[in-house]
Amino acid sequence: MNAVAEVEQVAEGTTGSRTMKALVQEGRGSADVLHLREVPRPALTEGRVLVRMRAASVNALDWHTTHGGLILEIASKIMRSKDEPVRGVDLAGTVVAVGPGVTRFKPGDDVFGGAIATFAEYVRAREDRVILKPHDLSFEQAATIGVAGRTALQAVRDHAQVKPGQRVLVHGAGGGVGTFAVQIAKALGAQVTAVTGPRNVDITRSLGADEVIDYTREDFARRPQRYDAVIDVAATRSLGTMQRVLTPNGVNVQVGAAKSGGFIGIFARIIALMVRSRLLNQRLKFFVAQSTVDDLVYLKDLIAAGKLRPVIDRTYPLAEAREAVRYVGTGQARAKVVVTA
Repeated sequence: MNAVAEVEQVAEGTTGSRTMKALVQEGRGSADVLHLREVPRPALTEGRVLVRMRAASVNALDWHTTHGGLILEIASKIMRSKDEPVRGVDLAGTVVAVGPGVTRFKPGDDVFGGAIATFAEYVRAREDRVILKPHDLSFEQAATIGVAGRTALQAVRDHAQVKPGQRVLVHGAGGGVGTFAVQIAKALGAQVTAVTGPRNVDITRSLGADEVIDYTREDFARRPQRYDAVIDVAATRSLGTMQRVLTPNGVNVQVGAAKSGGFIGIFARIIALMVRSRLLNQRLKFFVAQSTVDDLVYLKDLIAAGKLRPVIDRTYPLAEAREAVRYVGTGQARAKVVVTA
């Protein structure tokens, strides 16, 4: 079925099916708990649009949620989070129907941004969480921007407050957030040193980094250079090590989390960061990215200006989305991994 026909059938309620395929989490512990199931299609509500998913990127969040175990379950209950078994939070697709009160979109519009339960054929998204997709940006590229792009932007521009001429170290530059962070720092006029693994050296260099360090061949911490900002995506080196490579007024922005150690390791690092920041008065920052539509527009404008380009390692069909999550969990993924439908 072509896109126009599908939009018309959904809008008229003549598709003949109220269900859809989605990647559902049943249990926890590994990607094996993820299964493609037939589930009810989302119902439209006030201020929401129904989007036919064309692409949805995989984030570390999806892997950690799948592997999170009891600690994540307890945290979710404390925060009274809704139990949503369908994974995925990044989205690019075509609007097929709009709910009451929606004024910014109409059926047939191609959009991208964030939503809940995006590893599914149809996704219900808030009107204020998606924007129009440029015609020259593929669905796959657009799907990578939400979490990774905004996280990198807020880390570099807002928390590190990078200025032209400053020296910036991006630790873990070959992943989704890292590839965006390198380009955003360059767009803001910084001199960028990127630290990554051997498989990602060429990709990272092609994104404009002034210098690329292969961590298997050289320890960046042994160099005499000092940096005005460290964007730490990998989180595999101690906070003390990262502090020593900073200038006296430099800032370490903790963006990512190591795959090893699980949520206990993540929480331990956050606590250590808070202790160092408050008791030792060190400039360390940790944040949770905000889902602002203005940042999506900012990133779209950078892409239009030729200063930013999404990088995709692999794409998987929805039927193989479980393997996409598994692959991200290996830590070997370069840039972004995308699920298509």
